[in-house]
Amino acid sequence: MPGDDFNANTAAATTVLQQWHNRAGLWNTTGWWNAANCVDALEDAITVNDDDSYLPVLRRTFDLNSGGHFLNNYYDDEGWWALTWLRAFDLTGDTRYLKMAKTIFADMTGGWDAKCGGGIWWSKERTYKNAIANELFLLVAVRLHQRTPGDRGSSSYFDWALKEWAWFRDSGMVNSHNLVNDGLNQECQNNGKTTWSYNQGVILGGLVELYKATGDTQYLKLAVALADAAIATLIDTKGVLCEPRKVFGDNGDVPQFKGIFMRYLAGLYDVEPKPAYFKFLFENAHALWFNNRNRTNQFGMEWSGPVDKTDAARQSSALAPISALAEPMTTNLVFAKGAGAAAFNHGIGGVAGTLAWTCNATNATHADFMLFGPYCSSLPEGRHTAHFRLAVDATNSSTTKLVRLDARDNDNGIILATQAVAWNAFSEANQPQDFQLVFTNATPGDALEFRVFWNCAPDAPALTVTDVTIDGSRNWTAANLKHDLGRLDGLNGWEADPARDKTSGYLVNGPGTAEIPAGNCRARFELKVDNFNWDNSRVAELSVVEVETGSVIAARYLARSEFPNVRYQTFDVDFRAVAGRRYDFRTRWNYAVHAPRLTQRSLVVTTRQR
Repeated sequence: MPGDDFNANTAAATTVLQQWHNRAGLWNTTGWWNAANCVDALEDAITVNDDDSYLPVLRRTFDLNSGGHFLNNYYDDEGWWALTWLRAFDLTGDTRYLKMAKTIFADMTGGWDAKCGGGIWWSKERTYKNAIANELFLLVAVRLHQRTPGDRGSSSYFDWALKEWAWFRDSGMVNSHNLVNDGLNQECQNNGKTTWSYNQGVILGGLVELYKATGDTQYLKLAVALADAAIATLIDTKGVLCEPRKVFGDNGDVPQFKGIFMRYLAGLYDVEPKPAYFKFLFENAHALWFNNRNRTNQFGMEWSGPVDKTDAARQSSALAPISALAEPMTTNLVFAKGAGAAAFNHGIGGVAGTLAWTCNATNATHADFMLFGPYCSSLPEGRHTAHFRLAVDATNSSTTKLVRLDARDNDNGIILATQAVAWNAFSEANQPQDFQLVFTNATPGDALEFRVFWNCAPDAPALTVTDVTIDGSRNWTAANLKHDLGRLDGLNGWEADPARDKTSGYLVNGPGTAEIPAGNCRARFELKVDNFNWDNSRVAELSVVEVETGSVIAARYLARSEFPNVRYQTFDVDFRAVAGRRYDFRTRWNYAVHAPRLTQRSLVVTTRQR
């Protein structure tokens, strides 16, 4: 509904967070460890909105505060900063960040001793062994392993991760309800103290990363059990995440906790896409935007509302579920969504394939909108082209109008552009075609709808909408093409990873289209990896194939080193098209034990000058 453009909401809320940013590269109103989570919130904005404007903020925080190597008396504080700089390395490829994370982790290992059979202390005073410090130690260790080529053997990062997990698993801090209590008492037993939300979250991150590193599904099964317990238990009467204690006074730590849980729940959803997790993320992001936000886009503690007070901890925490639902934009294609994605609403019809939506005589017995939404308020001002990919299951020379396409400004109730699509506009059956709608966004920030109205014409064929994209040229979302392997990720890209995909094959293949005009063309593949520095192995082969002959007319190999970070990159394959010929654009995944997770967002084909 209007207001649920999570990309726009991420941008607006991140701008407000920066009102607390200070000359020390930290954030007023909140503490040292919270500042690491504020940086994490900026890293979310960089990721989902392709917003490089925050990269200098990361550098400034690092440069102004790196003299002490982000070390202090508390091992959990150190863990937050290590995670922040690991992610900064992922986003930039700057090895200074990776080196700092390793320095921090080395200090954290000094907190390990034989008391209670192992584990690290909460602080260097060595008075308390608790959950959060050890969860962070596990997560930092396994992430460092994944970013350190050849890491293996005694005292390796992976060795530390396995040792920490074995200790944590047997420590008793996970209670009989699958919730994590705060820590251990002097007798090394579960102290029964508060099951704070962040303790349920960080362990999800550690288990997910162990699963990725080993392929052992037992880690994933346990993560699911812990997540299920948390979202069933740590909720208020409206089903929104809350802490188990309601009175916090001026405690500056607790407001940060819920966002941490949401960040790692989203990470679990990315590899284990249970509808209940998406529902929980959405309901929380929606609730806090509509019920816990003031007029200046600041957030309070209780996400069901009302706003109690505002500060940088509350703001950065609230940003986590919002940005977790924002599908990544790129400069190549600002807007690209499958018609069956949760971002769209549907009055009639049903799901088709991976992320498509279809209407036929059985599931659409009256005229109505088969697709409307997603109330996009993040589209820049100016002239745009909406591309609707439509297919019918039978062609006909009939001029019967099957559907109407609209671009609409929902805030003003104005139709910006509209077009009827007749049956005879389809040249072949079961092949999605590109129908374009040119419109002008004169009021940036208004919520825009892209709609397909089913006319329910007599004897109409089944009609399917696969993709809705904005601008570009001839565009396809990767999810709605063909696949030999892989699956949807948490943000509707199509991914393959070595934990589940044990053989090479086509990650994406298709669309067998004849719509490419004759002449010089360029196929643009949007891809990302989750790890770019392990080795320089071959990750994939991109090819353009002439379907009629099976000939590969253009191709290129992609090495891991061609990915400078974990953000989406564009890789071009130039070719010369012949009029009327059909073309597939293929991404072949190259399996290896240590291959990165490879995700494709879209394919865009353009004409080019000689």
